[in-house]
Amino acid sequence: MATPVRIPWARPAFGEAEIASAVAALHSNWLTMGPRVAAFEQQLAALAGRRYAVAVSSGTAALDLALAALGIGPGDEVIVPAMAYIAAPNAVSYQGARLVLADVDPVTWTLDPAEVVCHITPATRAVLALDYGGAPAHHEVLTTLAEAHGLALVVDAAESFGACFQQRQTVAYGHVAITSFHMVKILTTIEGGMIFTDDHAMAERLRLLRNQGEDPQQKYCHLAIGNNYRLSDLHAAIGLAQIPQLEARLAERARLAARYQARLAHLPIQLPCLLPGATSTWFLYSVLVPNRDVVQAALAAQGIETRVSWPLPVHWQPCYQALALGSRFPVAEHMAAHVLSLPLYLGMRDEEQDEVCAALEDALRTLL
Repeated sequence: MATPVRIPWARPAFGEAEIASAVAALHSNWLTMGPRVAAFEQQLAALAGRRYAVAVSSGTAALDLALAALGIGPGDEVIVPAMAYIAAPNAVSYQGARLVLADVDPVTWTLDPAEVVCHITPATRAVLALDYGGAPAHHEVLTTLAEAHGLALVVDAAESFGACFQQRQTVAYGHVAITSFHMVKILTTIEGGMIFTDDHAMAERLRLLRNQGEDPQQKYCHLAIGNNYRLSDLHAAIGLAQIPQLEARLAERARLAARYQARLAHLPIQLPCLLPGATSTWFLYSVLVPNRDVVQAALAAQGIETRVSWPLPVHWQPCYQALALGSRFPVAEHMAAHVLSLPLYLGMRDEEQDEVCAALEDALRTLL
């Protein structure tokens, strides 16, 4: 019999404000693409420092529409980190474009700009940079690189909304940026996503495509082949109730991450590292450990849940193995073999975190 989970890896945080906001939405007469969605877009655009924000049904939908609105298609190449959640490479595949992988930085675990340069060809149209675990990628370097080569920069901030790099929100970077509001994200609508841009024409294109390509002036007249990627007012209502809590949520996660950094610094593991001038949402607190599977099992035996984020780099995924046959991305491969995400959630007690640290130390002592 499996040991019951006493300390979960993550835990969604909802309170009376979210419940009241959702109930008010249910009592209203407009539950899809209504005033709450519009208010959610306006408030997040202001927080992000972007001219436009377009709400959609998920972070995956946001990536799909971002690339579609950029006009990415067959014959185009998009560079993506070899260590990425599957939604990023899939978004490239949805467009019929060619996925090109580049290795990640061994310190920050985000897209390595030097590796990007090595993979640019005349067919390259865009670079998709992912903020692993909520920590910003090399956005300023990547911005300069993209401009020099005439490429679009897409920022996948699915895990980093609220984080900053050089005093700018992560979603303020890129020709277009996206985030996700999945259930365990820092700001959640249970499911949902947002696309950010400063380009008016792109924002209008995104709004068209998320609503089946329907002409906003003529019902059931479709100007483009789009999708049903609309966000409901019920989901937006939950997000609106969480916006005032965002700073406190980020501060608490940062406090817990700082405790991990201090408690684990003496262990023979690699801790997460931020770029100078960066803050993180600490969506993940991931470490690289020896004998990862054994360590994970030892923690599980004590009721401590962990996650491997992620166990397969993109080129090892069964659906992409043929694409990258024979390719090697040593940093991504090393990370996939050793990464372990420790519990970190709002409401986590210091005693629980201390127990995680002690269990990890005991497991490593046994191995070494």
